[in-house]
Amino acid sequence: MTTYSRLRVWNVVIGTLLAVEASVMLATSNDLSLPVTGAWLRDDPVAVRGPVPAHTVFSVRIGPLVAAFLFLAAIDHLLVASPIAIRAYERGITAHRNMFRWAEYALSASVMIVLIGLFVGLRDIGAVVAVFALNTTMILFGALMEREQEPGGADWTAFWFGCFAGAVPWALVFVHVAGAPTVPGFVWAITVTQLVLFIAFAVNMALQYARVGRWRSYVFGETGYIVLSATAKSLLAWLIFANVLRT
Repeated sequence: MTTYSRLRVWNVVIGTLLAVEASVMLATSNDLSLPVTGAWLRDDPVAVRGPVPAHTVFSVRIGPLVAAFLFLAAIDHLLVASPIAIRAYERGITAHRNMFRWAEYALSASVMIVLIGLFVGLRDIGAVVAVFALNTTMILFGALMEREQEPGGADWTAFWFGCFAGAVPWALVFVHVAGAPTVPGFVWAITVTQLVLFIAFAVNMALQYARVGRWRSYVFGETGYIVLSATAKSLLAWLIFANVLRT
């Protein structure tokens, strides 16, 4: 089996698995919702003393949100294995880049970190938008790194800028966890495992661009992204489903 054939199999299998998981989430999840809040000043901001009351701006259904990041990943994997995009995907892999991956991550990974934030109490609408935007910025720096640099001779500026942008949402998550009097076990499990996996993506890229060991092959790093993506998304989905979404 050729290298591209193996990648196609990986993408079809993982894409199908994620699509099935997303369908299960939609079909069997309960109607749990979490609020996104906002606190609006009604008087002179200098004269106001004390906290500004927060109000629910809207509520987010958790089941569909979980299904959304699974479906986004499934669409990406199945698209690059399809006749529509497979040639563009293979040309990109040959050139050491996969823009399909970064486009998907910009949406799916940002939804994931927002969802994690909702579970630890990061629910102010300004914070939600900022977390989504910062995570998307991290992904766009990753895309810029791949588009402009070559493994073995890269300028790492975009990589380190991306790491900074990606670290801020996680710092906010851990501030909220640390400040809570009680944190459910499954929230700890989500927070710790997803942080480790998010870091693993950066490590995979670093090893790829430093050309360390088996990562001298760009395809090995690409396979690493596929496995990490499926693991992170499936683990987050089932931890949430098992603890709060089962009907």
